[in-house]
Amino acid sequence: MKYIRFILTDGKTYNTEIPTDYIRFKHESGQLYETLNNLRDQIVSNPEVYDRIRRKYKTKNTVGYSVNAFIDFEDPMDILAHLLVGAEGTLGFIAEAVLNTVNDYPEKLTAILYFNDIYSACKAIMPLTVSGAEAVELMDRASLRSIENTVGMPAIIKTLPETASALLVEYQGNTQDELQARMAKFLAIADDLGLLEQAAFTAVPYEQALFWKVRKGMFPAVGAVRASGTSVILEDVAFPVDRLGDAISDLQVMFKKHGYTRAIIFGHAKDGNIHFVVTQAFDTPAEVERYSIFLQEVVDLVVKKYDGALKAEHGTGRNMAPFVETEWGGQVYHIMKAVKEAIDPANLLNPGVIINADKHAHIKNLKELPQVEEEVDRCIECGFCEHKCPSRNITLTPRKRIVVRRELLNLKNKGNLAQHAELLHQYQYEGLDTCAVDGLCATACPVDINTGDLVKRLRRESHSDGANKLALFTAKNFKAVYKTVKFALASGVAVNKVFGRKAMYNLTSGLRKVVPAFPLWSNQLALADELPTSSFRQSNTHGVVYFPACISRAMGEPMPDQKGVMQTFMDVSSKAGINVIIPKDIEHNCCGQIYSSKGFKDAYTYTVNETVCKLWEESGQGTLPIVLDITSCTQTLSHCRPALTDENKARFDALQIIDSVTYIHDYVLPEITIIKRRTALCCTPYAHYKRCPDLKLNSLR
Repeated sequence: MKYIRFILTDGKTYNTEIPTDYIRFKHESGQLYETLNNLRDQIVSNPEVYDRIRRKYKTKNTVGYSVNAFIDFEDPMDILAHLLVGAEGTLGFIAEAVLNTVNDYPEKLTAILYFNDIYSACKAIMPLTVSGAEAVELMDRASLRSIENTVGMPAIIKTLPETASALLVEYQGNTQDELQARMAKFLAIADDLGLLEQAAFTAVPYEQALFWKVRKGMFPAVGAVRASGTSVILEDVAFPVDRLGDAISDLQVMFKKHGYTRAIIFGHAKDGNIHFVVTQAFDTPAEVERYSIFLQEVVDLVVKKYDGALKAEHGTGRNMAPFVETEWGGQVYHIMKAVKEAIDPANLLNPGVIINADKHAHIKNLKELPQVEEEVDRCIECGFCEHKCPSRNITLTPRKRIVVRRELLNLKNKGNLAQHAELLHQYQYEGLDTCAVDGLCATACPVDINTGDLVKRLRRESHSDGANKLALFTAKNFKAVYKTVKFALASGVAVNKVFGRKAMYNLTSGLRKVVPAFPLWSNQLALADELPTSSFRQSNTHGVVYFPACISRAMGEPMPDQKGVMQTFMDVSSKAGINVIIPKDIEHNCCGQIYSSKGFKDAYTYTVNETVCKLWEESGQGTLPIVLDITSCTQTLSHCRPALTDENKARFDALQIIDSVTYIHDYVLPEITIIKRRTALCCTPYAHYKRCPDLKLNSLR
């Protein structure tokens, strides 16, 4: 760690990057300074405690506080800074941390190695490590079963015996020569590893990424197939590597003993660090007792039989807090308690986590996962989806949308009707109105949950008959709707030209005070040019059908010197010698996104059937590819098959629908030579602002 800036409960802030903060810490937090100094002296002067701490951290260990800080550092502020890491917010607030990172090797070879049983796989860990393997990841048969149907996975996984196991192994190097030297060491030991089949290493980035994706997604993948209404429990423990095979065999016996038939084991075998996942309900006292007995036996196995670590990567948490003293012993646990009392004497921060006198805390306040609906029930709240969500910094993420759905049911079941009504009211905007329903969350979800589909269904169920009829009316008269939108845009632009560029903004701002739902005019709005004409000339390529999105047809560029999307598409295609056909009477048609996203089923069904029928004719019954210029429209049209009639399903299957990005890459670039690359128009918000001062900066950040 390069440096860390932290805030204590008394509001004082310190930064290990600033030398004078060490002096300030000693004077401003003198009592804490002395306490940490005295605790360090106790540890250093006690060989038994010192040696236990040093020995325990030779294995990955995150149980309790990072007491290795007392023997790795001398200055109390350095000790405190490293105690805060992994303290789960129980000691203070880490405001900033800058880390020294390791290099990512550019050259890699990756393979999944298969063994007859998990004991054989564990025996291979040390030889593989000595040969230079950078990563050795263990997967038992149950975990392999959870990903065997994933597209791209080796076919052998489905045929493995029930006792089988596998290791995901990766060799890395700075150069090909370095990588091959390490592979030579592997080949020298390969025959002695007891492999079920010859190792097949791949250097293809896509295949490597797939292997790692399924390995990292095993926990949520298993959680998703659990029985509805049950909870998924993940624990990570560590054993000495030379005893890992025996320890895992004991764990598997324990799973069977306590009825955890769907338990899986996987993890970082090179470090002796494994994860195990079990699922069960907590809806009866008998189930809670079963779990309590099982966990106690796990603690005895890890700590007493193998002297391992109850937590190797993740925080201690309430599940393991009652057993911190069991692992570390009374002397070290007393030091941890003293740390908590000295830094957070009022026990304000995350009470009960890490330091907890209640030996039954792990079976209290258990989280419920009630049966809600299909999409919700499969989710285990892993959070993989969150970084993909367009609304993540505005309202709720997909995970949060699901969490609230569960809480709504919990409140209803408990009879908290007032809270239920309040949360349901808040959820309308936070959860439903602001969801983009673009399905990006599903691209990162290990179990392909599309929260957008859930939101669409909830929107659909909330529509009245009148709203559905109105939506269908607009779909059947889409040309009139389109013309009305263009007329409104043209009128707004004209008003600004006559009365000044802020006229429409001021007018609509005033109307919003009376009617809050009235749309606010933005000076980014501009009227699109008329539809370009199709191009028909001799070329060295096939033609394409260009289906411009409604927004491209209606709205143009706010900057006068810029071409619109449609004209740019036509010009680029022309330079590549590609014939472009624009469907006749296209004003009648839409991809259906505006209806699909809002949950208007009938209007969406009508629209996509009309559009597919039109595109079938214009493309010469599927002869020519169809290009869309808005990716979300491409996504909508590409996934409309379930809403089509049988006749249109057959037509749809013959159509080739592609996005403009794919079109540029696969059709245009092979036919042109780029002589001079233009500087990106909007390299910074401020550069864009200088070109078009009417645009608001906050819309460009």
